[in-house]
Order: sequence, then structure tokens, then C-alpha cells
Amino acid sequence: SFLPMRKSQIFISAMQNLQSATSVPDLKAAFSKPFNVLSPIGQEELVRNSGNVVLGVLQQTDRPEIISDLMAFMDSSYKPIIDRGRGMSFEQNLYIMGTLNELAFVKTRDVKYFNASKKYYLDGLALGPKRPQFLYGLFDIYRIEGNIEATKNITSQILSQWPSDDRTKEALDALVKDRLIKYE
Repeated sequence: SFLPMRKSQIFISAMQNLQSATSVPDLKAAFSKPFNVLSPIGQEELVRNSGNVVLGVLQQTDRPEIISDLMAFMDSSYKPIIDRGRGMSFEQNLYIMGTLNELAFVKTRDVKYFNASKKYYLDGLALGPKRPQFLYGLFDIYRIEGNIEATKNITSQILSQWPSDDRTKEALDALVKDRLIKYE
């Protein structure tokens, strides 16, 4: 019980010191300290919490080199967790990685992030076919692709669970209308 507690203490300290981080290497160094502490439990939670912090950083930058560096860090941090294919909140891990990659794609237009995001969302949907995070994630992905048929299918699935979701209906209608106008 000492090792998980110590790992948590180091992570809490790292989070408290994040405000003094002025660069990506500082951020990575802060997270690497608790990541490298051996403990039978706790790694998955720390990586997931770090992913949420990185998401906030990605939202605040448009610099491709920062985005690339942070995404490489998150990929390597999440790799053992994703490779294991299970865990306490495995579906949440897939969702965070899908979201990080989707945002990285939106910011950089690098298709590798788009493909990774789609894969994470599809893997998550296979595990939790009614989870809104994956349904809405794929709704975004299919709209970005311009894939009207897949967008219609996922919209159907969303509306079967939340029939009053007018925003999703409107977004689909806008996509279809935009497509029709482009091909007239």
C-alpha cells in the first residue's frame, strides 16, 4: 500500500508544480516522475489524468511542433495501457486518446491524428455501443470526412437514445444541405 500512496503523492506534487512549467519538456518531466515510480496500481489513473491536462494544453496552442511532441508523449504513455486492452476505465482511456487525436487533427490537419481518433472511437464503440462519448466522437469524425451515410447511421443511433437532440439533427441537416449545394 506504500507504493501506490507514494506514486500518488509524487503525482500530486507534479500537478501542483505544473504552473511553473514553461515548456513541453518541463511538462513531460513533471509527469515522467510519477509515471516512473513503480507501483502495482495507479499508473492508468495517472496517465488518464495527465491526458486531461494535455488536452487543456492542446486547446490553447496551434503550434504543430508542440502538438506533435505532446501527442508523441501521450502515445508512449498510453501504449502499454492500450496494448493491454483492458483496465479499470479502459473505455475512458480510448475516449481520451480519441479526443486528443481529434483535437490534434483539427489543429494540424495531419491525417495520422484523424485516423488514430477514428480507430479509438470505433474501438470504444465496440466495447460500449451506447456510450455517448463514442457516438458523438464518431459523429464528428464522419462529418469531418464528409461521409453522409455514416453520419446518418450514427445520427440514427444517437437519436434512438436521445430523441430530443435537436443539435445533432441540425448538424446532419447542415452537412447534407452543404453536400447538395456543392454538387448542384
